[in-house]
Amino acid sequence: MLRCILWVLWFTTISTCAEVQFPKFEATSSFNSSFTPDHMRYLRNETKSLFDHAWTSYMKYGFPMDEVRPITCEPYGPDVKDYTNVIRNDVLGNISSTLMDNLDTLVILEKWDDLEMALGYLYREKDSYFDKDVVVQVFEMTIRSLGGLLSIHTILSDSSLMKNLRFRQICQNYDGFLLEMAYDLGKRLIPAFKTTNNIPVPRVNLKRGVKGVPSSLQLETCTSGVTTPVLEMTLLSKLTGDLQFEKYTQLAFWKIWNSRSSLDLLPMTISPAESEWKDSITGIGASIDSFYEYCVKGSILFDDTHMWEVFKTSYKALMTHSVKGSPDEFTSLIFANIGSEEGLDATIWIDSLSGFWPGVQVLSGQLKDAIGTHMVFLKLWDYFQIIPERWNFLLPKEAIKSEEDTIGLEWYPLRPEFVESTYYLYQATHDPMYLQIGETVLNLFKTKFMAPCGFKGVQDVRTGSFQNRMESFVLSETLKYLYLLFDEQNEVFLHSKRMGDTNWVFSTEGHPLWFDYNTEKTFKGSNITPKKHEFVAEGHRENSMFKSFKGLFSTTRKLKDGTTKDITIEYIDDHEFVDPFQYKFDKCEVNPFTSGSTDFMKSSYYELDNLFNLDYEYSSHLYHPHYLPQTSLDNSYIELADDFYKRFTLFNPKLTCSLQSNTEKFDIFIGDKTSIRNNSLTLIPSSNTLWIHEFDNVRLSMELIQKGKIDSRHNYITQQQVETTNSRLVEGVLDPNITLYDASVRITRINGVFVKPEHELVVSRFTQDQLKRPGANKRKDRLTIYNSQVLLDGVVIENLRITD
Repeated sequence: MLRCILWVLWFTTISTCAEVQFPKFEATSSFNSSFTPDHMRYLRNETKSLFDHAWTSYMKYGFPMDEVRPITCEPYGPDVKDYTNVIRNDVLGNISSTLMDNLDTLVILEKWDDLEMALGYLYREKDSYFDKDVVVQVFEMTIRSLGGLLSIHTILSDSSLMKNLRFRQICQNYDGFLLEMAYDLGKRLIPAFKTTNNIPVPRVNLKRGVKGVPSSLQLETCTSGVTTPVLEMTLLSKLTGDLQFEKYTQLAFWKIWNSRSSLDLLPMTISPAESEWKDSITGIGASIDSFYEYCVKGSILFDDTHMWEVFKTSYKALMTHSVKGSPDEFTSLIFANIGSEEGLDATIWIDSLSGFWPGVQVLSGQLKDAIGTHMVFLKLWDYFQIIPERWNFLLPKEAIKSEEDTIGLEWYPLRPEFVESTYYLYQATHDPMYLQIGETVLNLFKTKFMAPCGFKGVQDVRTGSFQNRMESFVLSETLKYLYLLFDEQNEVFLHSKRMGDTNWVFSTEGHPLWFDYNTEKTFKGSNITPKKHEFVAEGHRENSMFKSFKGLFSTTRKLKDGTTKDITIEYIDDHEFVDPFQYKFDKCEVNPFTSGSTDFMKSSYYELDNLFNLDYEYSSHLYHPHYLPQTSLDNSYIELADDFYKRFTLFNPKLTCSLQSNTEKFDIFIGDKTSIRNNSLTLIPSSNTLWIHEFDNVRLSMELIQKGKIDSRHNYITQQQVETTNSRLVEGVLDPNITLYDASVRITRINGVFVKPEHELVVSRFTQDQLKRPGANKRKDRLTIYNSQVLLDGVVIENLRITD
């Protein structure tokens, strides 16, 4: 019967596809990047029209299937002939996914007729809606469908949001059936977590459960897949009173966290059956991204102090081992993929999914870091008009035979992460550059990505070919964040004063979620009887359920020598010293830009000295594909768009750039690479001293300071500067291969902590045994001591001294 229905739908599509007409859009804004109230209204309306085009196309040509194919106007659903086609089947469950993923979007865009239609359809189908013999990925079904249902249920149940008359009527007619649907879906998904080792399998059959999934599809899962469902599932428990969802997903989350490496890093892939990591690579992108995201958002939504501590610990570990660039400057920051055991570069690429990270940095109060990280993805957009799935930024220049070698994976399915982070940064800074970015993306949707029945992603950035696919997140996230970027007020919902007083967050799929501990209004009309929750707002440390779990969190980790080590849950306790990273979390950073919403026609973006440093540093890795203009002055380069630049630098100083560093940079290790700890450092703010407690298990990032070079502080190195540094040494103590006063060495980072120009590194006298233990790249790495100075290969380390 299903095959017959599909055939009828296909025949109808072919017979009507020729009648499809493109909506009419202006190619560019007629307001010339002014971002006045009228201009912002225009941008909102244009974005809303884009959504209308895609939504109407889906409802006409795709519904009730999961998606509509934007180029051929065909309905698109799971591959019922090939269950191994997981790229397609993981996200398509024959459950009208595009509708399910966009219920809250209809509220945000005030699409009341469409909302009533969708609610009516779901109400009629609710009893058998998820009773489908299809295999789906638990992670995707949780964030898209379960999250979508919980979001719209919470919205329709909150009477304080009912300002609009039409909206109020819809809310008053709502009887809570969406929570019952969410409960039904949750019960179909939670068996994946009920394993003997608390590591969930990645897939379930919606009708037949875990047993309905071929074993070949359960061999491995990712860190995001194991840990991310904890947020939606915990909220489901709180809304229904059925604690099993919270219990099993919390067990999985803490089991994974307590299996981290000694560097506080989590690998990306694990075997559920063997309960062992399948790799030792980690980063912030695909397969692990939403783990970090939900540590922050879970701590906000549930006032969970433990998840916040997990994020802080993870952030410090990433800043120690992963980041490239200096967070203490306004410069581009790249978080590389690294080995979880030793913290060294593990891949040559970063991926487009890591574009979410600046938004999380904003939420966690790290505004300066967020600006620097976001700059990387802005540069990619400048050059490619998209963000390739993978960019090989660490590919050695000598290995680049063709510019195309720098593209690791070539597609872009209109992912939302870059727009999402742009939205967060504009909310935090109100710098008009982020509006300029949004308008550029908007215009590309109106032109490049437009298709007869929606929007087409890019299949290959190298050739400019397109995909005949529009995933549900294009509407539920990409266009939603774009609309909200231009809708500063959004008085009906998200930016209203009522929501400003609520602990709401966007889920990783862009669904607004919140929970009110002081009322049971979220149970409105449901047949599910709520129970007294043991999880309370103060966090897990004080609640009995968490304490009862604690014994179950213990696990073992296999060490390199074949032995095992017991791992139990750990808490972050106060130390006697000042953690150099701790200041990052003492309070949220204020807007580091000097301009804001009160400044007239000014963007502080042009005050950044290092705005174009990434263009220089990765000149061999960034290029314009052959089908794009081979210039940066055609308004495609967002920072140099002529009209915006003229308007928003009218009262600014002239655009200047720092000197770009060209010194030799390298790392050395002293002791065990896997035992590096930040707690070997003490920051003494009064004297700007970084005290090194033990010169053991230390990672030093260094640069060679030579005459005629430009250092990492963007200063030209003179002969006098080198001579002054070495003047404390007498002739003859340097390595005979090094000419006196020819060079020095500077430590730029120690155990991931950036050493500022005003910092002096001080270490207690260490033994000759320690000096013999360094190991690193192609250097001898022989340390010696002369008076109070430390020399590396006979070259003095200028900012390190010894004290008894």
